[in-house]
Amino acid sequence: VVRRANEFDADIIALTGDLVDRERTFPWLHDTLGSLRSKHGAYFVLGNHDLKVDHRRLRELLRGDGLIDLGSRWHSLEIHGRRVILAGNELPWFPPAADLTAIPRQADGGPLRIVLAHSPDQLPWARDHDVDLMLAGHTHGGQFRFPVIGPVVTCSLVGTRYAAGTYHEAPTVLHVSRGLSGTILLRLNCPPELTRLVLRCSK
Repeated sequence: VVRRANEFDADIIALTGDLVDRERTFPWLHDTLGSLRSKHGAYFVLGNHDLKVDHRRLRELLRGDGLIDLGSRWHSLEIHGRRVILAGNELPWFPPAADLTAIPRQADGGPLRIVLAHSPDQLPWARDHDVDLMLAGHTHGGQFRFPVIGPVVTCSLVGTRYAAGTYHEAPTVLHVSRGLSGTILLRLNCPPELTRLVLRCSK
């Protein structure tokens, strides 16, 4: 998966939490997530599964391999001549969310605001903070999906509404990934995914 992600030659790589379940996997991090490469860096937030381990040590290991920790903070960079703000929201497990009040909008509507959140339940927060794009996971696509019915249950306050895929609730576009793997292998009509998103300007 890391090899395929690197082959995208992406501008950025985003990891939206639930990175490890057991501390015995820590030695694997350097050769897996630590090998992720993109033009402007790999960014991460943590999720509820990361509470099962020493999450402070987990952050240290990831940062030591060059990944950028967005937990409770924001980061400014320039991509293709445009300023982009990347911010993190790990609520409710690791408060607080990044403070975006210090980033005013410019006359042209910029800078682009992208938030990495573990749970799609943070969409109201993203909308309140004028976020353009929020990336999330947590719901596993519903894990079990049936024809016509769709996903049966998700770990979300709004049920299966944001189980997986792309949604637009102005002013925010939300993309929820089904995620890649886990110790519980059973999925039904809900394959794991490595997501490639291409953002295009409407002008």
